[in-house]
Amino acid sequence: MDIYHETLVFEREFSTTPDSLFEAYADPKQREVWSAPTPETIIVIDESDVQTGGREIARCGSAENLSWTMKVAYHSVITNRLITFTEELWDGDSILTIALITFDFQSSGTVGTKLKLTDQVTSLVGEGGVAGHRDGYTKALANLAASLVSA
Repeated sequence: MDIYHETLVFEREFSTTPDSLFEAYADPKQREVWSAPTPETIIVIDESDVQTGGREIARCGSAENLSWTMKVAYHSVITNRLITFTEELWDGDSILTIALITFDFQSSGTVGTKLKLTDQVTSLVGEGGVAGHRDGYTKALANLAASLVSA
């Protein structure tokens, strides 16, 4: 087992209100679209309860093989302000990563929102697991910004 830890911090400004940004996360159908890091990646959110104490189960991979399962437990959700959760990423019976993730929404100007996303990830498969988180969130946040402009 090759254990690797890292804290990733992403800060982005969005030209939308905190409630619109929060809704883009809380709505599973929207998140299935913007959180996929590549056009070839499919994310299916099977169960979602974005509230304190809520849980989520999602699968991701290619259209032919949704090989990874994400198990999420929401620990603190404050509407339009904060989403904090733990996420386990599984490949069959093997756990790949475990992370504590926080989406912190702050009003910025009259119709803007500053998002600070902190991802404290432990990879049980070496640096590649952390690189996957870094690349995935970098691309997902770019997709989120694009989806909000086109909405």
